[in-house]
Amino acid sequence: MRLDDDDLRRFATDGHLLLPGVVDEALLAAADAEVDELVAGTPPMEGDGGPGVNAWFEPRARLPRCEDVLRRSPALSLAEQLVDPLGLDFAFDHVQVSTTTAPYDHIPGGPHIDGHAPGQDPPASFTLLVGVLLSDQSEPSTGNLWVWPGSHLDHQQLFRERGTKVLQGSGGHSTLIPDPPVLARQVPVLGRRGDLVLAHHLLGHNKGGNTAPQQRRTLYYRLAATGHTDRWEATYLDAWTEYAPVRAAVVSA
Repeated sequence: MRLDDDDLRRFATDGHLLLPGVVDEALLAAADAEVDELVAGTPPMEGDGGPGVNAWFEPRARLPRCEDVLRRSPALSLAEQLVDPLGLDFAFDHVQVSTTTAPYDHIPGGPHIDGHAPGQDPPASFTLLVGVLLSDQSEPSTGNLWVWPGSHLDHQQLFRERGTKVLQGSGGHSTLIPDPPVLARQVPVLGRRGDLVLAHHLLGHNKGGNTAPQQRRTLYYRLAATGHTDRWEATYLDAWTEYAPVRAAVVSA
C-alpha cells in the first residue's frame, strides 16, 4: 500500500488522513481479546469506567497484540511514508486504548494538542498520532474523534508568534488562551473497523460523544521520527520539519 501525491497534499492541507481497510480482521480480533481483558480487570487512567470516555495508557509489553496491529499490518509502513527517509517508533512506552460508552451525547467545542499539561516542560513531543478503529465509527455520534482541519498550521503560527510554551497553562487547548487563534469548524472522523487515522501532532483534536448501542474502541500510538528529541522545538515552528515527502508534494503542487 502506497500513499500518492493527493494523499500527501490532503495531509498537508487538513493535517490528517483516514485510510480504509488497512488492518485485517485476524489482527483486530486478537487486539479485541486483549482489550476485553484490560477493560474488565484494570481501572482506566482517564474516566470512571462508566458512560463517556475512558482511556488506558498501558506499557507496550502488556499489550503485544495491540502493538501487532501497528507493526504486523501496513499501518506503520504507511505512516513512515509521510516522514521518509526518517523512520518512526514509539515516542513513549505505551499504547492508548480509548473507549466511549453510551449514553454520552457530546460535541467538543474546542480542540487540544497533546503534550502540554502543566509541568510538561519541555512538552511531551512526538511526530505523528496514529489511530486504528476497532469499532464502526462511520456515522456521527459513534464515539468519533473530532478534528479541526488545518489547525496544525494555525498552531504552527501560534508557536512562531508566542513561543513553544504558550499552551502549557491551558493544557494544550488553544481556544482557551487570551486572543486565541481562529480555527476552521470541527468535523468528526468517520471510519470503519480496521481503518487507519494518521494525524499531525499539531492538529487540534478532541473526543466526541457516543449515542450508538455499541461501545467505541480505538487504539492510539504516538510515534516519533528518528532523532526527534534533538529537533522537537523546530517541529513546532515548522510543521514539515520531519515530513519531507509532504513538503515536496506541497512545493510541486
